[in-house]
Amino acid sequence: MTRRMWKNLFKGTSQTKQGVAEDPLLEFMHKCCRMLSSRDILKMTINKASFCVIDLETTGLDVEHDVIINAAAVKVKKGGITKIYESYVKPELQIPPESIKWHGITADMLEDKPSICEVLPELLDFIGDSIIVGHHINFDLRMLERHIKECYATSIEGAPWLDTMLLHKLVMENNTSTQLDDLTDIYIVDTHQRHRALGDAIATTRVFLRILRELPSSFQTLNDLYAAQKDLSRKDNI
Repeated sequence: MTRRMWKNLFKGTSQTKQGVAEDPLLEFMHKCCRMLSSRDILKMTINKASFCVIDLETTGLDVEHDVIINAAAVKVKKGGITKIYESYVKPELQIPPESIKWHGITADMLEDKPSICEVLPELLDFIGDSIIVGHHINFDLRMLERHIKECYATSIEGAPWLDTMLLHKLVMENNTSTQLDDLTDIYIVDTHQRHRALGDAIATTRVFLRILRELPSSFQTLNDLYAAQKDLSRKDNI
């Protein structure tokens, strides 16, 4: 959907005869969250599955209080990138100077950008029925979850995910590297615009594609990957 279509959905609330609001956007978000939270996708084979690598830039690292200011997602299928999404977000909070030093995103850059409540339907629609992938993805998922609850009173709790930090250990068991920069060096991946959502999402995607090519043949389904990385996360207390 285009941004204009999303704005029309925001205006599409109507009243029933009983006076109860019918909100097409809210219904859409509930549908998206149900799709993302479904475990059915884990039955798919890796070579047929659709993946969506996401990355968020935020005002800080406090998942309870900081907010998203930049979101990106990269669709992957059959070993290649198929679609790219990116949006900047106007925050309700000031961006701390220490965060600006990290990602270079200033308040002036976001003055005319949409709110997070406008961006979330676009992002979830883009993800669709893909499995979410990211580097240190737990942070991004917790941020998304909080914003979705605040904007739409729904949830992606329980959504399956894949983390390149953990998947890397399935390929190189004795390598303890956990930072994205370490993995881009190991897999010889060029990076551009690091610490912006799209730059990091593309870097993570390229690492992820290299990992998929080097996985042992014993990994056939998404559930094989998901279960193995969950075991690793429990062992490492992640």
